[in-house]
Amino acid sequence: MAKKSENGVAFFERGSWYHRIRFYDEDYIVRYGKKGGFKTPEDAEKSYYKYLQAFEEQKTRLRQQRDNSLELKQYLQSWLERQSHFTTTTKKVYQCVLEKALPMMQEIRLCIVNENYIDAAVRIVSVQTRSYGLKLYELFSMALSDAFSDGLIDHNPMKYCKRPVREKTELRILNEQEKKIFLQYAKGTNWYLEITLCMFCGLKRGEVYALRFSDFDFNRKTVSIKNQIVGEYRRGQNGKVTSRPVEKKITKENGRRVIGVPDSILKDVEIRKMEKEGEALFCGDLYQNRGLLCCQKNGDYRSLSSLDTALRKICRKMGIEKLSAQDLRDMYAEMMLKSEQVSFLTLTGLMGYSSIEETYERYSGLVENDFSHNKYIDKIF
Repeated sequence: MAKKSENGVAFFERGSWYHRIRFYDEDYIVRYGKKGGFKTPEDAEKSYYKYLQAFEEQKTRLRQQRDNSLELKQYLQSWLERQSHFTTTTKKVYQCVLEKALPMMQEIRLCIVNENYIDAAVRIVSVQTRSYGLKLYELFSMALSDAFSDGLIDHNPMKYCKRPVREKTELRILNEQEKKIFLQYAKGTNWYLEITLCMFCGLKRGEVYALRFSDFDFNRKTVSIKNQIVGEYRRGQNGKVTSRPVEKKITKENGRRVIGVPDSILKDVEIRKMEKEGEALFCGDLYQNRGLLCCQKNGDYRSLSSLDTALRKICRKMGIEKLSAQDLRDMYAEMMLKSEQVSFLTLTGLMGYSSIEETYERYSGLVENDFSHNKYIDKIF
C-alpha cells in the first residue's frame, strides 16, 4: 500500500513523493495527472497547493472568456466521445439514448440550460421509452457536472431536477456455473437442440417449432427465420377450449431474418436430420414429411407446451425455478451484450424485435450492473 502524508495530499511512489494535479488542455478540457520527484512530503504538498491555486485562477479566466455560443447538443456529443473510462457496453447505452433524444430536444445554448429544460427533455424522451428518460437524466448529470467544474456554466441545474423512476423488467438469467449444469441436464433429453437454438441463437419457441432443415445454409453457417408455429384456440360444443399448432408466415419485416449458427449446433442439426430420415423410413406412408427439425415421430407438429414440459423437468432435477423459452432468449441477449461486439440496434435485428426501443426497454438493465455512474464519481474523487 502506498505511503501517504498525514493529510493525504502527498504519496510516496517509486522512490520519491508525488501529488495529484488537474489542468486544462488546449481545448479547455480538464485533464488529470500526477507530479513527482519531491524529496519530502512537505515539498510535494507545497507544490500541490501551488498547482491548485493555478488551476483555480485558470478556471476563473476561462469563465470570463468562455464561449457562450456553445450549443448543448454539441457539448453532449463531444463530452460523450471523450469518456474513455466508460466500458464499451456502457458507452453504447449512452450513445443509443443520445441518438434518440437529440432530435426531440429543442436547440439551446449550454450556458442558459436550466432545470425546466432538463425536466422537459427527460419527460419527452420517457414518453417514448421510460428507461431512455432515466439514462438521459444520468447523462445530463455527468455531463453538466463536468461543464460546471470546467467553468462552462455558472451553476449546475441538476441540483433541482428530479430523478425519474423506471420499472425494471425482471429477467431470469442463470450464472455461468448454472448454465453449464443446465446444459448438462438438457443434453440427456431429446430437446437439447431446441434448447440450444433458443439459448445460443435467440430463437422464439414458435420459430424453433417451424424450422425446416432446408432453412439451414451449412456453407454460410446461417439459418433463415421465415415461419412460426402459433396456438389456435377453439371452443368445442361441450364448452371445453382446445389448442392446436398452426404454422404461419412471419409477416413483420424485423421478424424475418437470417442469423449465424455455431458449428456445434449445425452438427446437431445434421444428426437430427439423419434421425428424422430414419423415422420416416420406419413409419413409411404414415409419416407426414414436412421437413421439420422439431416434430413428432410421425413428422407431425409438436404441441406448443411440450418444450415447456421438458424445461420444467430439467429445472426440477436441478432444483431451480422453471425456465421458459423466453428466459433462454434473455440469456442469449445477455451473452451478446456482454461480448461488447453487439449494439442494441444489432441485437434488435438478431432477435426479431420490432424496434430498438423495445429491445432497450427489456435489456438495458443487463449493462447497468457495472455501476458506471459510481465509477464516474470515483474517477472524479
